[in-house]
Amino acid sequence: MTYKTLVASAAVSLILCSTSLTSSADTLGFRVGAYSWAQNYDGNIQSSDSGLDEIDISDDLGFDDESDTTIYAVLEHPFPIIPNIKIQKTDLQATGTDNPGSDFLFDGNSYLSTDKIISSSDLSHTDVTVYYEILDNWISIDLGFTARRFTEGFELYTEDGKKSSLNIDSTVPLLYVAAKVELPFTGLYVDAEVNGIGYDDTSLTDYKISLGYETDIGLGVEAGLRSIELDYDDGDEEADISIDGAFIGIFYHF
Repeated sequence: MTYKTLVASAAVSLILCSTSLTSSADTLGFRVGAYSWAQNYDGNIQSSDSGLDEIDISDDLGFDDESDTTIYAVLEHPFPIIPNIKIQKTDLQATGTDNPGSDFLFDGNSYLSTDKIISSSDLSHTDVTVYYEILDNWISIDLGFTARRFTEGFELYTEDGKKSSLNIDSTVPLLYVAAKVELPFTGLYVDAEVNGIGYDDTSLTDYKISLGYETDIGLGVEAGLRSIELDYDDGDEEADISIDGAFIGIFYHF
C-alpha cells in the first residue's frame, strides 16, 4: 500500500467515524502531564548509499543509556466533527566519545580508528495530534493523525577540527491510534498508544504502553515502556535507529 493510499484510507475512516460514532468527549476536558524516559540507543547511520561509511552508534560512537523528558497537553471537547488535539514535546539527546572499530568515511571526511570521535544526537521532536474519540466509556479508542517535527540530527567531530553531520530536518505525517481500558471503581487503567507510517524506504513506529492510576481529584501517575523505531532514508543519508526504555510520570486531568 502506498503512502497516499494509506493516508486516503485513514481519512475516509476518520470521516465515517466522526459521522457515525462519538467523535468527542461528553464534556470539556484538559490533561497535562510529563514523564521521565530512560532511553537505550541502538542502530547505525551512514552518509552515502555505498554502505562503506556505516557507523554503529553504540560500538563506534560510544552512545550509552540516556534519560530525557516528555511533556504533553491534551484538549478534549463535546463538539461533533471538530477533532480533539494533543501537543507533545519529547527531548531525545545523546552524546558519545569513542574510538571507532575501523577507519571510515563520513560526510566527506576521513576518520581513523585511532581518532577520538566526539558525537551528539538530537532527535527531539514536537507532535501535534488531531484525533476523534470513536469509543468513550470504560474502554476508549482514539483514531487520528500526528504531524511530528524533527529539526536536528547527528554530529561527529574530532579535536583536530574534522566535523560531519547528518541532518534530519523534516515533518513526518503519522497515523495515530490509542486505546485505554479502565478498571471500574479502582482508578487504575491500562493504555496503549501508537504513531506510525511507512513509505518508500522510510518508516517510523513509536509505541507506548502504560499502567496508570488516577485519583478522584484528577491527579495521577503512570509507568510503562516506550519504543521508537526510525528507518530514515533521504538519498545518500540514512539512519536506522531504535530508542526504547521504561518511563514514569505524573499528570493532572480536569
